[in-house]
Amino acid sequence: MKKVFYLLLSGSALFIMARLTYPYFLKRVFNLRGRVEIAERLAETASRPNSMLFVVARNTGGVPVAVKKIINPVFPVEFRIASESLIMPELLTKTLFLETFLNTHGELGIFKPGDIKGALKRPVFFRKNNITLILNTAAK
Repeated sequence: MKKVFYLLLSGSALFIMARLTYPYFLKRVFNLRGRVEIAERLAETASRPNSMLFVVARNTGGVPVAVKKIINPVFPVEFRIASESLIMPELLTKTLFLETFLNTHGELGIFKPGDIKGALKRPVFFRKNNITLILNTAAK
């Protein structure tokens, strides 16, 4: 009877420890790498001075959890989003949706005329390399 009790106790302790360390583990190994390209028809618009490129990672609920900002990008531009780019680390999930925005006003979340955006249709794993995002939608 004691063996069963200690076995259940140690199993419970391992389960609780795994649940508590899982978010920490995700934050420590979070790493997305790739490149952002631009559609040819929009290339001239992208060459404006003081342009800012944002690569945004959203969790499965649509909440932004990480943002990478690149000032005056030259396309194609390489990006890396890691734990230092996290803005809401407690909401990080295993799969993420990626979006990219290019503008000159520096405001994220506001799509004004002259801005360009792009997104991946499918989610990516929180440790993914060789991601290609394409800026292909212009605001009117």
